Amino acid sequence: MTVTSRFKKDLSTLRSAVRGDFFLDVKNPKLFKKVRKFYENDGVVFSGDPLDDYDILIDCIAEDLETVEA
Repeated sequence: MTVTSRFKKDLSTLRSAVRGDFFLDVKNPKLFKKVRKFYENDGVVFSGDPLDDYDILIDCIAEDLETVEA
């Protein structure tokens, strides 16, 4: 399952977070936790530092959105 199929109704929110319009963990903490859990289950390893982890998560989302839109 891909992030785009799992979070289909939240794609516009995820795109906005990737663009830097807002911080996903501040604007929508529930979605942030769900997406993070999704990537953890997919094998992404987070560092434990909240700022680094946020960047890792946003990079993963951006990469997945690029792949779908390309």
